[in-house]
Amino acid sequence: MTPAATLANLTATGDVITAVGSPVNLVNGIPQACLGDMVTGPVCVGAISVTTAVNFIVKGRPAADLSSVVSGVNPVTGVPVATAVAVVPNVNRLV
Repeated sequence: MTPAATLANLTATGDVITAVGSPVNLVNGIPQACLGDMVTGPVCVGAISVTTAVNFIVKGRPAADLSSVVSGVNPVTGVPVATAVAVVPNVNRLV
């Protein structure tokens, strides 16, 4: 079990989970991130594409957690990028 990811958590490259989240499932008052949520930042623009919390379903989508994989492209060069959700301060909510 790993800590749950929420909106505004960071990836290993410093990109931020921005939207859509699950507004009805809050973790410490912040919407929980799910598979398919958008990630935006200076290194990667894309979406959460792989999660290990496949049995924890939030509004029909698997929940994102620490080490969920983000797939996207670099906004400057257009090169494909894969990174992981790395900064998740919600250690009291495990999925």
